[in-house]
Order: sequence, then structure tokens, then C-alpha cells
Amino acid sequence: MKFFVNKLIFIIIFSSISKISLSHEYWIDPIKYHLKSNEIIKAGVFIGDNFEGFQIGFSKKNFRKLNLFSKNKKKKIKGRMGDFPALNIEEVFTGLNIIQVESEMNYVDYKGLLKFEVFSKNKGYSNLVDIHKKRNYPDNFVESYKRYAKSLVSVDNFDGNDVDTNMELELILLDNPLKNLIESKRVLLEYQNKILIDHQVSIMSLSDNNFKREFLKTNDEGYIEFLFKKNTKYLIESVVIIEGSNKKKDKYAKWHSLWASYTLKTPN
Repeated sequence: MKFFVNKLIFIIIFSSISKISLSHEYWIDPIKYHLKSNEIIKAGVFIGDNFEGFQIGFSKKNFRKLNLFSKNKKKKIKGRMGDFPALNIEEVFTGLNIIQVESEMNYVDYKGLLKFEVFSKNKGYSNLVDIHKKRNYPDNFVESYKRYAKSLVSVDNFDGNDVDTNMELELILLDNPLKNLIESKRVLLEYQNKILIDHQVSIMSLSDNNFKREFLKTNDEGYIEFLFKKNTKYLIESVVIIEGSNKKKDKYAKWHSLWASYTLKTPN
């Protein structure tokens, strides 16, 4: 009965998500970011804004990749249809654990240019609608998109470093954000294994119910520098928008967006 109810809730939420997901963040949110070795990682996958949104239940149709990394170790994350939270990881590594989630390809239908203009400008693309018009693309069109999410969880201690998980768009922590919080940390942005220069990265923070969003640009070496505060939850995000394939298999999508996110929580 519990499984049936979870599955029903999943179907209802998933049908709602499919209509709203393109203009919203996508992130992994562990119930606890810092664990003991006898605990398991429980983490939800969310779509929404400002740390509030819909939780996605586990389904193979939702996820292309689900892995857990630590140093040179990697293991696949398994789940059961309709699980809430979606990720329940019993075998964890000591030190830093990096959860990787990559979505399947998804599509959104635009009826007019207004929502696309608001979305693209918010993600750092100020003239994309002008390009759209110059190419004589229709006002009603399809955009394809994929999501690439990571989350940092510690077990017993904060030892270790982030891992490049080889996703098409990826945020990589060059410095351990859980140690030496008096020092700024570097966050690298890579697209197809190459650094992205002068590209927008947004950082959302939540502490004592106080929400804040900041916008930064990557430097000539492809990273931002940021001073993380103690006992604060962070969602780092960046979006790349490129030409769509315009092929039948992709519903003749005119544009394709790639979304990278990274969540972590600093200690007290």
C-alpha cells in the first residue's frame, strides 16, 4: 500500500514538473550533509526556486546517471521505483562523498517568446531572443534540456577533494569548502571538459531561513572565487544555452540548455 501511494504521488508530481521544470533550478538536497559511518545518505532531487520546489521520486526514466564518488572510487547508486527521497545510499565512503545525478533529455514547448526571454536573460544570455528573431525562428518552438547535478556529503570527517565526474557541463570544487572557511574557495566551470571563461555562475545560500542569491563571472582560468560562511547551505548553478539539434528525434528543438548545479552545507 505504501509503495502504491508513493507511486501515485510520484506520477502526480512528475506530471506537474514536466510543465514547469525548464525555468527552475534542479538540485540534490541530502537530508543530512554530514554523517557518521553508521548512517546512510538520504537525498531528494528537487526542481524549483530558492531551495523550495517539487521533489522527484526515483525512476529510471528520470535519471541517466546516478553515481557516488570519493577520491578514486566510484559506485552506482541504485533505487526503487517511486522512492522518496529518490536517493538512499547505504554504502558510503569515509571523508568526502560526491553524489552525481545526470538527467535524461527533456523538452519544453514555448508558446511565445516572453518566458524564453526572461529565462535566457536570467541565465546570462542577454541577446538570445534577438538571435532567435534574426534566424526567423517561430515564436512557438521547442527547447531541449539536460541537468547535471552534484552534491557534497561528508562521512566522519571532512578529508578529501571534489572529483571531476566527466559530465558534459560540470561545476568542480578546486578547494575543499568544508575546511578553512576564512579563505576563499575556487569553483571551476567546465563544458565538454574545457573551461568556460566569463560565464555566469549563481550562488544561492540559505542560513537561518535567510536566502541570498549572488551572480559571479568565471575568470580567465574558468573559475570563480567565493568565501563560504559557516553553517550555511549553498546551491551553485550555471547554465549553458546552445543551438538545438533541430532534428526530428529532438522534436526539432531550436535551442538546447545544459544545467549544472552543486549543493553543499558548511559546518558550524
